[in-house]
Amino acid sequence: MDWLVISGVNPWDGRYPFDFAETEPTTREWGHVKRLSGYLPLTIEDGLRGADPELVCAFAVIALTRAGKITHPEAQTVFDRLADAPFGASIRLETDTADLAADGDRPLPASSDASSSSSGDDGRTSSETSAPTPPPSGTPASATSESPPPALVI
Repeated sequence: MDWLVISGVNPWDGRYPFDFAETEPTTREWGHVKRLSGYLPLTIEDGLRGADPELVCAFAVIALTRAGKITHPEAQTVFDRLADAPFGASIRLETDTADLAADGDRPLPASSDASSSSSGDDGRTSSETSAPTPPPSGTPASATSESPPPALVI
């Protein structure tokens, strides 16, 4: 279990459970992360690697909301108070080292099967030469398409 600890920022001083792996963030919580720190689900790793103080403050807002200490409409005001406090001395993330010692490391995400085997045949490596491209065939008019370009779907 991970914890978010707030000290010196009354009335929110305390140690709050905070584990995004166990309790997936809601859309509203992702909205708080986005609005308060600028990170999105696909960019949040950058903020974690850099220990971005605004991201940690956004996490604090989520932990306080989950604990029932604040409501969603109070998020911006509480974030502003936390952001004005000395970072590191007032807000920090703690990892339960007993969990790490028992497991040896963090568990893999649920979407990973942790299998080291692979399927399929051995493919070419990037240093191998590909087969030559065959000459084009057909008529020049068939090289164009009336279909719109494919859209990026996320």
